[in-house]
Amino acid sequence: MSKLYIGVDIGGTSIVAARFSASKLIKRAEVPTGSDRPAMEIMESLFEAIEKVMTKEVVGIGIGMPGFMNAETGEILQINNIKSFNGFSIKPVVEKRFNLPTFQSNDANCFALGETYYGAGKKYKNLVGITLGTGLGGGIILDRKIHTGLMGGAGELGCIPFHGGIVEDICSAALFKNKYYTTGIELYKKAKKGDQESLAVFDELAQNIGELIRSVMYILAPEAFVIGGSVSNSWDLLEKPLRKEVDKFLVPMISNKTDLVRAELDNAGLYGAAALCISQMN
Repeated sequence: MSKLYIGVDIGGTSIVAARFSASKLIKRAEVPTGSDRPAMEIMESLFEAIEKVMTKEVVGIGIGMPGFMNAETGEILQINNIKSFNGFSIKPVVEKRFNLPTFQSNDANCFALGETYYGAGKKYKNLVGITLGTGLGGGIILDRKIHTGLMGGAGELGCIPFHGGIVEDICSAALFKNKYYTTGIELYKKAKKGDQESLAVFDELAQNIGELIRSVMYILAPEAFVIGGSVSNSWDLLEKPLRKEVDKFLVPMISNKTDLVRAELDNAGLYGAAALCISQMN
């Protein structure tokens, strides 16, 4: 009988749980988070979501969510949108309730792992996932497992010092808002009509991201970078200038073989939560 896995994506608005095989999503359920409630009340909603997709074939549960956390213990070290989870350990509570191995990581790591097992990163063993939204998140995959680092702190690419600030200041939608006082959607509409100033902003964003990628390449030399998040919806404007910037890498035999690919999955973090089980149990 095939092994099945449950992936859970905990957000500030909703908790989504889904049952997966090693190749596809089978069944999905969603409940409100009620993020202003005490931690154990939120956990009851989490249990409800899991029970909606649980079957006897399930062999493990994976949980992805925002914030800094100790992946081994499940303790949430810092989270902004679910205050009562600060200092709370989710993993052991879920393990006790369902008597199943449970794994936990942050949503950017789960994004990268989800794309590795179910999406654009299937053919790679080593990759870096980058999510571009209001900020920038990262996940490092080595030998098809998340590299968590000390206390789960690895992969926080958005926090790297960069151009007098940090990476996410100018490598995410924050560039549109803080420097140009507009949104990516508005700029994209203008750029698609041929507005040169708007096109130049996307070139600037791509150059900044490309510079970040080159820095990561010197440290990790991954096979690929998988780019997702809302800003990646402008991939048609970003891909060529991004590739041009990455190709400035000083070792062409490496950069020529480094793929830049757009993420494929809708809610890759949910898939990645299930993939936590696969990567740890198989």
